Amino acid sequence: MNALVSVFEAALRLLSPFMPFLTEELWHALYATVGVDAPAKSIALTRHPQAGEYAADATSVHAMETLQELIVTVRGLRKDLSVPEKEATPVQVFAAEPVTKLAEANADMLAKLSRVSAVEVLPSAPTGNNARATANFDVAVVYERQIDVAAERERLEKDLAKFNKGIEAANKQLSNEGFIARAPVHIVEGLKKQFAETSALKEKAEAALAALPKE
Repeated sequence: MNALVSVFEAALRLLSPFMPFLTEELWHALYATVGVDAPAKSIALTRHPQAGEYAADATSVHAMETLQELIVTVRGLRKDLSVPEKEATPVQVFAAEPVTKLAEANADMLAKLSRVSAVEVLPSAPTGNNARATANFDVAVVYERQIDVAAERERLEKDLAKFNKGIEAANKQLSNEGFIARAPVHIVEGLKKQFAETSALKEKAEAALAALPKE
């Protein structure tokens, strides 16, 4: 069965305890339509869908996680900028091509879940009070009202302190020859990745801090 039929069949099994007669009819009709014998005489004799039955697609999982992160980041920015809840705003995104395509392809979802009116892809990272940087993308909400400069400076300084602490901790472990010799390869590679990502976020936070208007 193709993916759509598989999802529908699994949904029927989940609904069966709550709608036994309707799901029974639909379940048998579904298998009759696709020309495949049902695995049991009744849907009541089947079990609920198990996570292990559906292999995870790492690429799709990462795409969904990135999209979720984008939605959460935009919503956080809108809150910081005091954008009225019902007012839609454009966003500007700077990222690798797969992420920008993901944002453009899911513009409808962004519109519904984070009030985005349009997605603009930038050739370089946006800076300023209305921008945020993550390990996967940089995004800015285009809105005239600016957030409080003092509060933004305080937020960025806290971020920098957190990034510096993370860099110092990772660097301490990576410079420990005994730890490197004993630690599993994936742990060491994870620390190197964490160090690189945190260093990049630190640079972006420093640039955003420098771009703030002088009080």
